[in-house]
Amino acid sequence: MTRRARERAGTDQAPVLAPLAVLVCSALLVLSQLYLAIPLAPIVAEVLGRGGSATAAALGTTYALAYGLGFLIFGPLSDRYGRKPILVPGMALLALVTAGLAAAPSLPVLAVLRTVQGLVAASFSAVALAYIGEALPPRWRSTGIGAMSTAFLSAGILGQVYAQAVADALGHHWVFGLAAPAFALAAIAIAVILIEPPHSGEPTSLAEKYRALRRLAVRRELALVNAASFPVLLSFVGMYAALGPLLQTEFKLDHTGVLLVRLAGLPAMLMAPVAGWLIGRYGATRVGIVGFLLAAAGLVAEAISVGALWALVIASVIFVLGVATIVPATIALVGSRSGSSRAGALAVNGLVVFAGASCGSLAAHLPIGFSGLLLMLAVLLMIGSGLVAISSRPTADVAV
Repeated sequence: MTRRARERAGTDQAPVLAPLAVLVCSALLVLSQLYLAIPLAPIVAEVLGRGGSATAAALGTTYALAYGLGFLIFGPLSDRYGRKPILVPGMALLALVTAGLAAAPSLPVLAVLRTVQGLVAASFSAVALAYIGEALPPRWRSTGIGAMSTAFLSAGILGQVYAQAVADALGHHWVFGLAAPAFALAAIAIAVILIEPPHSGEPTSLAEKYRALRRLAVRRELALVNAASFPVLLSFVGMYAALGPLLQTEFKLDHTGVLLVRLAGLPAMLMAPVAGWLIGRYGATRVGIVGFLLAAAGLVAEAISVGALWALVIASVIFVLGVATIVPATIALVGSRSGSSRAGALAVNGLVVFAGASCGSLAAHLPIGFSGLLLMLAVLLMIGSGLVAISSRPTADVAV
């Protein structure tokens, strides 16, 4: 590469890396709020004296359901009014609600505020992904999706570790108390650093944007991918929610040992940027199918490795590796098939994904045992691979 070409490449990267870094850090903050419910539920249940299932519902299910429903609100709003006008006030309001959670005196109040928090948090994810698909140069988009997918998935591990460490050291209120100012800083960074991308096509009314959601939901090539997406976070949340108690009862691990097992899956999250590159080279459909099958294989391996801790940890890493491949592939499929309604299509997909996540903590309480739960989830993921395979059209599977 000549000196001039290197200088040009560096100039092109400058306006890309800063907004991408802001969005990735914000994604870590937002999605960590979902996964912190996994280790926090037994701690809050002990403090407030309520049952594990009720606490899991208050902390996890309410957030995930509201988060998924919020996609349907903020996706069309973003398509109509722009990305930053949704991202900035949404993040600022999220800071206020999270501060309120730090002072919640009872489980009912906690459940209500978690619902509001999930609804407001939905103003970020689909809008941020749509921003990447519009504001980044085409050659950076797969990389951007891979980086965001890494953040979304890393939050699944880091959120659990953060919540357990802070709750053990300072109490569960500080889990939210420390997050609130971080959201405020994220709102400022988004307002200052992100540049609103130009709108494409003729402006349409907000009512038309919402009517478009119904059409997007029933389009075959999108509906099949959405159906395949349902068990992804269902299996992720369900597996980790069931794994913690198993590690404590079967292997007698303390909180530090459980944290280390959860952290073992973090390096597998690095597969997400690699998956973004593979999508550009081999297509999102092929990469997605491989990811579903890999995740299912990891769950099956976990189910038959319950007696050996080392094998259980390795199998969990394989599972996380599969999930880290699935997420950017499904995002790329939905984004490439939705045209100018990118945020709306991602909103519908987000509703389905987090409807699955909302069931994860509850699935962990099914009376079928750890192995039975994982085998059931593996079957759902294998069905998902088939749905992705038949959703493909010759012109739809293109890089984002």
